[in-house]
Amino acid sequence: MSDTLSDDVLYLTALLHNGQSMVIPQLSGVIPDCGGWIRSRSYIEPGTARFVFEFPRDICVEIYSALVSVGLQLTNASHSLLTELCRCTPHVFNPASRALPAMDVATLDAATRYICSLEIIKVQLQIWMVKKEELQLDENPCFAA
Repeated sequence: MSDTLSDDVLYLTALLHNGQSMVIPQLSGVIPDCGGWIRSRSYIEPGTARFVFEFPRDICVEIYSALVSVGLQLTNASHSLLTELCRCTPHVFNPASRALPAMDVATLDAATRYICSLEIIKVQLQIWMVKKEELQLDENPCFAA
């Protein structure tokens, strides 16, 4: 994935204070644990990390929860993008079709066809590491609805 802006990529920004150095390695574990794929991770300049990852759209709530649970302070714009994605997803997919009653070859084939049919969301997450004092603690934090 190139550094140029693309319409088919969800661009997210988060702040992280320097004392939370373990968050970056944790992201490398929680994104795949939720069902996502990390395409690249890098430090593009001192104090700035970039994660590029993908995930099936129907697990957007799990991905959003994982990003917040590791301690990232997402910007209001990033919260809004993820909230809208999560709010619209149930209208796109039939949640009942995710249930797998038994594990046999036919069921696994059906599950594979289902997974392959999902819309894949591409994300570029930019993480800015700042001093704890520089974090803007918003008096009205933005939470997903």
